[in-house]
Amino acid sequence: MRDGITLAKAGHPVVVFVYDNFERAARAQARGLGIAELRIFVYPQYKPGDLLPPEAAKAVKAAGEFPALLTAKA
Repeated sequence: MRDGITLAKAGHPVVVFVYDNFERAARAQARGLGIAELRIFVYPQYKPGDLLPPEAAKAVKAAGEFPALLTAKA
């Protein structure tokens, strides 16, 4: 989060990926550090030992869409 915020404040395009259970904390930290519009991609955390649960496919798909996320409007 801090690295993403620092880079965004320096004018670089940023998307921060966070597990779903950290979304509230990530958004609160972004607001608290003055960059509420930070792009945050939330994906589900799965249990250790799971190979690739269906909900993790969202994160895998997002990795392929990463360049478009950087240029999208917040």
